[in-house]
Amino acid sequence: GFAGKLAAEHLLVKSYPIKWACCARNEAKAAAAVKTIADRVGATALPPIEVACLISDEAKLRAVVKKTKVVLTCAGPFEKYSQTLVKVCAEEGVHYADITGESDFFRKMIAEHDATAQKTGAKIVIHCGNDAIPWDLTVFEMSKLARSKGAELAEAWTYGEFGATAAASGGTLTTAIYQLGKRRGGAKPDFDPLLKRPDGSKSESLTKITNPKQDVYCDEFAQYGGPVMANCVRRSNALLGYSASLTYADVMLRGHPTWAQWAGAKANEALVGAAVMAPRVFARFLPAPGEGMDAGYLKLHGRGRMVERDGKETPLKSTYHFPLDTGYLMTAQMLVEAGMVLLEKAKAGPGGVLTPAAALGSDIVARLDKELDAKFELSEA
Repeated sequence: GFAGKLAAEHLLVKSYPIKWACCARNEAKAAAAVKTIADRVGATALPPIEVACLISDEAKLRAVVKKTKVVLTCAGPFEKYSQTLVKVCAEEGVHYADITGESDFFRKMIAEHDATAQKTGAKIVIHCGNDAIPWDLTVFEMSKLARSKGAELAEAWTYGEFGATAAASGGTLTTAIYQLGKRRGGAKPDFDPLLKRPDGSKSESLTKITNPKQDVYCDEFAQYGGPVMANCVRRSNALLGYSASLTYADVMLRGHPTWAQWAGAKANEALVGAAVMAPRVFARFLPAPGEGMDAGYLKLHGRGRMVERDGKETPLKSTYHFPLDTGYLMTAQMLVEAGMVLLEKAKAGPGGVLTPAAALGSDIVARLDKELDAKFELSEA
């Protein structure tokens, strides 16, 4: 797919001293795609091609997984294509990372494979793309700073600032249509799997999500903002214990829309709704996977509040800047660098179905700063 090609390109350009391969259903097409990328970037050493299908041949997929130490996947919707891959990685003790933003998939993988991954040592790291890494690691670093001061992170807010052309990518829309259109049902668990501790019990470190239900005006940034996903932070708090009662809110900043922009957004919402009801008719009018506007950049503004044992409160302030398109390009690069951390620190820490913060911690922050020219800054405000 499109993001997979970008991940392969990043590996070819970086030329890390590792052995790696591409896996696809069609060997000839994959080899041609890799050759085209290599020619464009001037790479001469090409990776081998492994052949397997993510959903129809578990034995062949397992044979490929057993050859490696880390598996990276960009094939979404992940609930549709990656369930067997996660199962096999968990059973074989092979680390896994993806770029999904699908909370239902995350919950299902925790419920079904967390215990197995703990036994084998496999780190199954969900949300290693732009949907979560900047946000998850911002709150992680805030909590780390608070603990270094003998305090606890009580509240955190994040405000995402994107380039003027930012919009949902074709891959994101395809996944959204799949999620909204699927049947739901079945017995509900005793508690949200995102709160599951390694011993199977419910974590006592809970997160209250206070995202706005609709667009709000953010005085500090003089922009409007709307709600986005926050479940990755909820899972990290449950595993790492930032606070027994953390409050977290996330807002995507955008300027006050013109009437034309407002009308366009409403028309797009209607088109997505129509595509959910009749995908064969309406999905063709939306960006396809690999299409969509260049997000330009991401600057994530963080605001927090830590509380010491004597009750003293100190505000925290952070920024996390990614200079290039995070919709596709830097998402693929984030995934590769997450994989490099998993490879280099393969035996560090426990296995399980984890978040980037729980599995990679400050190592991924340092690596993204070094390899992608990202820049994370945090201080007491």
